[in-house]
Amino acid sequence: MEEVRRKKINAEKIIRILTGILVLSAITGGILWVQQKRGHEYAGYEVLSEQGISSGLTGVVQGKNELLLCSNDGAKAINQKGEVQWEISYQLDNPAITYCQDVAAVADIGGRSVYVVAENGIPYHYEVIYPIVKHEVAAQGVTAVLLDNETEDFIQLYDINGTLRVDINTKTKTDGIPIDIALSEDGKKLVTLYVTFQGDAMICKVTFYNAGEVGKNYNSNVVGQTIFPDNLLAYDVCFLNADTVCVLLENGFRIFRLTEVPELVLEKTLEEEVVEVLCVENGLYIVKEDAMKQRTLTFYNAKGEAKASWDEIPDYERLSATEDEVIFTSPQSAVIYRSNRSLKFGSTFDQSVEAVFPAGGDRYFLVDSGTVRTIRLTDDEKKEESREK
Repeated sequence: MEEVRRKKINAEKIIRILTGILVLSAITGGILWVQQKRGHEYAGYEVLSEQGISSGLTGVVQGKNELLLCSNDGAKAINQKGEVQWEISYQLDNPAITYCQDVAAVADIGGRSVYVVAENGIPYHYEVIYPIVKHEVAAQGVTAVLLDNETEDFIQLYDINGTLRVDINTKTKTDGIPIDIALSEDGKKLVTLYVTFQGDAMICKVTFYNAGEVGKNYNSNVVGQTIFPDNLLAYDVCFLNADTVCVLLENGFRIFRLTEVPELVLEKTLEEEVVEVLCVENGLYIVKEDAMKQRTLTFYNAKGEAKASWDEIPDYERLSATEDEVIFTSPQSAVIYRSNRSLKFGSTFDQSVEAVFPAGGDRYFLVDSGTVRTIRLTDDEKKEESREK
């Protein structure tokens, strides 16, 4: 019996060892597959579907895995399968669209109408008191609207149903001209950029507001302000994630941590001329040009660290990106690089393309003057005919 028991124990050990080897092999294979995918270059693409778009298109915004479009007579969202996720109708003179997670907001720039649409496609509509200059939306549908009343400006925060939450009044003579606003994804933190003049000097200032409980302890909810040196142009502000704000300057950028009150994390000065900046979740891409007109691209993470650089970039007319990849689009071609600098895809097209946007994984949206094509990258150079999937 002891001999039988010993053999049984040995057999169990062997089974455990073999099982461990199989699991380890699977894990190793999975890692190798992922590494291969991260460096894999696709040869072609297939068209999964096509959606017609209005000839009066006024705005295209890249969502998480969706594409948001607006025109004078309506707006819609197209998902990564190429299906219309939601669609609304209206009549606006100059609509613009912005997006956060699963919520979109359309505002009539120069008009007073705002439409907010959640993932279920149900639109909420309300009117504001003065003409709209710019707007931003948060994940819960809270919308920040910058309004112009000639001699004074208003920044108002509305709930998704149009209930006014915060009303900030600034005067052009004392506060300056509003250039940009940014709203956190929770709808509680607001950042504004104003420009004013003192004699011949231009003064740019960024103000941080907190609409939550902490902000109630501060005058007008202002929890901090940064004034830049004379004649240093600040031209844009954006949230890189829930608690990180980036201020774009003509010669670089500054990054602030804004959990409750602002804290300067990094001040970055760039030697080359800044040609273009694209803020994405958890980072930003900066195209620079040196004295020899040579253009380069660098990706900085939310801490301001340079994580990837391209010494040569293709000629392009439109740049789109995520934290994981960057897309250069020209009218007849597109080139896609991963954030590890490996080439993912490069191709010419049979017809003119205005922009290419990521749709998640190996899927992309190709936008031209009349359609949105949803494509999937393949290892086959053949480009298949359009089909639903």
